[in-house]
Amino acid sequence: MSSTAAAAPPARRTRSRPPSASSRRSDDPSSAANGNGKTSPKLASPKHLPGERTVKKLRLSKALTIPEGTTVYDASRRMAARRVDAVLLTDAQGLLSGIVTDKDISTRVIAEGLRVEQTIMSKIMTRNPTYVTADSLAIEALQKMVQG
Repeated sequence: MSSTAAAAPPARRTRSRPPSASSRRSDDPSSAANGNGKTSPKLASPKHLPGERTVKKLRLSKALTIPEGTTVYDASRRMAARRVDAVLLTDAQGLLSGIVTDKDISTRVIAEGLRVEQTIMSKIMTRNPTYVTADSLAIEALQKMVQG
């Protein structure tokens, strides 16, 4: 009896243990090797302890920002093109004025029978959203999301 499929050799392990934090390359110049192969400890900023991660270090994608006078139809098309589920809205001065999520569109526009071509985003947005800065700790941002 002949077999048409050859038996695959067993998978070869290339590492005996998972990579440690010290073996990963870092883009942070403060953690660069100091010549003897060891890394120097990261200096803490005055308000953060070593090892605490800021929002900036999360490397989040750039938020989609549009004027608050945009129609739901146009905003939805832009959200789909960027594959995002939320959009930040700005006022005439370019300042943050609100946020709209895909859930807001479905519950405040579609479910209410409003016309997407005529409904303006400012009519359905959540005004004055809570936000954090890039220098905020990631854990603080998470706490705000849970509270809000």
